[in-house]
Amino acid sequence: MHMTRSLTRISKACGSALAALLLIAAPAADASFSVDVRTSGTVPDLPDPAGRAGMVAGTVTEDDGSQSVIAAGGANFPQAAPGASTPEERGPKTYYQDIFKLRNGQWSKAGTLPVPLGYAAFASVGKGLAVAGGHNAQGILKDALLIKTDGSVEKLPPLPVPVTEASCAAHGNKLFVIGGRDREQPETALNTIYMLDTTPDTDKMKWVSLPPFPGEGRILSTAAVCDSTLFIIGGCSLSRDNSGETSRTYLSDMIGYDMTSKDPSKWGSSGRQQLAGPGMPVAAAAGPAPVRENSILLIGGDKRGNSPDPSRPVAQSRDILVYDVIGNTWTRQGEWPVGIATVPAVVRGSEIMTISGETAPGVRTPANASASAGYHFEMSTVDYAVLILTIIVLAIIIVSAVRNGVKNVASVTDPNTKPGLWAWVAVIVLWFVVMLNYFDRQLLSALHEPIVRDIPQTEAQFGMVTSVFLLIYALLSPVGGFLADRYSRRLMILCSLVVWSVVTWWTGHAEDYTSLLIARGAMGISEAFYIPAALALITDYHRGSTRSIATGLHMSGIYVGMAVAGFGATMASWTGWRMTFALFGLIGVAYAVILILFLKDPAKAPADTAQAKKPSVPEEKTVLLNVDNDEQAIKEPSSKLSTGAVLSSLLSGRPMWMLLAVVAFAGAGNWFLLTWYPTLLQDKYQLSSAEAGPAATLWSSVAKYVAVLGGAILADMWYRRNARARALVPGITFTISGPLVVLALLPGIFGWDITVPLVLMLGLVATQGLAQGSLDATLMPVLRSHIDERYSATGYGLLNLTSAGVGALISFFGGWFKDQGVPLTTTLAAAGCLMLFCGLLLLMLPRPKH
Repeated sequence: MHMTRSLTRISKACGSALAALLLIAAPAADASFSVDVRTSGTVPDLPDPAGRAGMVAGTVTEDDGSQSVIAAGGANFPQAAPGASTPEERGPKTYYQDIFKLRNGQWSKAGTLPVPLGYAAFASVGKGLAVAGGHNAQGILKDALLIKTDGSVEKLPPLPVPVTEASCAAHGNKLFVIGGRDREQPETALNTIYMLDTTPDTDKMKWVSLPPFPGEGRILSTAAVCDSTLFIIGGCSLSRDNSGETSRTYLSDMIGYDMTSKDPSKWGSSGRQQLAGPGMPVAAAAGPAPVRENSILLIGGDKRGNSPDPSRPVAQSRDILVYDVIGNTWTRQGEWPVGIATVPAVVRGSEIMTISGETAPGVRTPANASASAGYHFEMSTVDYAVLILTIIVLAIIIVSAVRNGVKNVASVTDPNTKPGLWAWVAVIVLWFVVMLNYFDRQLLSALHEPIVRDIPQTEAQFGMVTSVFLLIYALLSPVGGFLADRYSRRLMILCSLVVWSVVTWWTGHAEDYTSLLIARGAMGISEAFYIPAALALITDYHRGSTRSIATGLHMSGIYVGMAVAGFGATMASWTGWRMTFALFGLIGVAYAVILILFLKDPAKAPADTAQAKKPSVPEEKTVLLNVDNDEQAIKEPSSKLSTGAVLSSLLSGRPMWMLLAVVAFAGAGNWFLLTWYPTLLQDKYQLSSAEAGPAATLWSSVAKYVAVLGGAILADMWYRRNARARALVPGITFTISGPLVVLALLPGIFGWDITVPLVLMLGLVATQGLAQGSLDATLMPVLRSHIDERYSATGYGLLNLTSAGVGALISFFGGWFKDQGVPLTTTLAAAGCLMLFCGLLLLMLPRPKH
């Protein structure tokens, strides 16, 4: 009755807390974004003292991972008289071919374009700076180029038509060329959108026409991509007057295209609401528009659209307008050091800069300006709630430890009786903890795109973020297991959850790559102390025919967590990725209260102590019970033995070494999928992050969920007739799934012009989930049947060390190989081969000792 009343009170409290979270999440999501404008002196002037307009510029990645700036082309009036305001006073316009590079604070000549050009569409893509169209003295161009890090130029497929004064944006390796004009005196501007995926080999690349944007065509608009939406802001429409001259109409609207659909009706909104315009005509602003922290920055622009007499030359705009994608609102956040238009905007780390540009019609400047735009920490309601709850929970844990002690109290449960109520309560409450653990792990990969956008890093560096978590998690897992064999497993689980919650919250406040790396390393510490303690505690309760099913039920929470994390990108599109992490940190620390109330150590669980055997042996001894023949063995408790003795006992037999190899081979496939599978689907099937995340995690998680329960039931039933059953079930599934994973990726490995249907790809790769789920359900029972059970948590920690250590290497080298041009399909196929070896080892595992 007491337990029922407690559950009722907690459920009501959790409902109220969830409602409060939903109310406070939206207004707090993006409150900490700011633009800190610097003087132009922080970036050296362009080498051309006359300055240029219509240049192309962007960042490229050096071999050491640092970023340099490439700037090329452009146009000016070298013969213009001082104060020139008419075409006659300016003289002829000159176009340039120079390619300059800014590295280590200095500009240098890096190469030469094939032809002079200006006013082209451009954006940084994975391999360099992509350039499309533009014009020069000879006319409008359709050529497309890729300027590489060393200044060399590679030809890309030409545009379907000549285009100049188009806007441009990039989404990963995809280049979008939007609007523009295709002749000197057009009747109207273009409303076309062309997309080029620069990922494949050059001979396989081709431009794809997307649905045209609605309304009139436009030139000199500014474009940006945020998450799965392509935004087009302002610009000028064109029309012919009665005299045959082309005139401009300055625009003040913004339209968006949901790139997850090719339905033209998706134009005009972001999929949620009608988009707000900047409130004033804006044309030729710095582009592509920088995107930081779910905000789009519009810098400068041609002010003639705001003038009573658009034909009168005026200085260009200095305004910095910021669009909040989540809130659908515009704000003005200060002024740029100089009024500027027809200028490239370059994002390098947390720095945004403009390169040269036009300060007034016909007037150029060589000066470059910069700003620091990004996140800065400010306490919100969610942050205060995390802080207060953490203090309360820690105080309760400390008081409980002082009153009840911290040592692991031995408990012996008769395997021939059914486990009691608290044995199953432990499984239920720990299910939610492990679900949160794996939600956080997979959430990082699901939010790859916005995290890399706001905290710039290479793919190899992003892989290192995952790897540092896995390395620390791996190295400390044996330590966590060793401590869980000596001290209260309940206490260790509680402390792990509190640390997990704080670190998850902290991840949402990471300001730069270093702080993100430290946060993920700290997450490795928290999780290393959870799994060994939790599985040891559950299998302390469940010693007989329910051991696999209890373990399987607990481990099923892993796959629910990964499946839910696949929708993290969808949630982040509404609240921001930072608020997503912060909210789940709050949920975690609030859930610690439930653990305090309902998680018991086996020896202190009131409903289960009656089932414990109470042999007449000294209290400081441990009684081990043989599950098969009900024999008792009185041994020293693990807290009395040295580290060397524990390791010597664990590693003295062949089965432990075989299990270490098993988890290494299985971990290679599992951790690669957790880290890189969403990215593989984005690259191969042109999915957005909001689509790829659920597709990558949902299928595999469902398969794992089915296997972790079905495999556990099958193993426990088969175990009654065959003592090797708990190893045979995962062994059979791995020998089948490994070859199927390789089969799904054969066309990509050998370069065959065959596209495996997405559904078939997801289905074949999901067989890895069946194998991994059955292994997760039976690994701890198999381990405990081959080793001295006093060291079960330590033994599982050693297995985690091996599995996560291999996973860390796979996560890092998956990104490193990708940076080197090795397809992710090849790396995943190699992991599939290792899965086959894993299955064979499980099939050859000796008969259990007990």
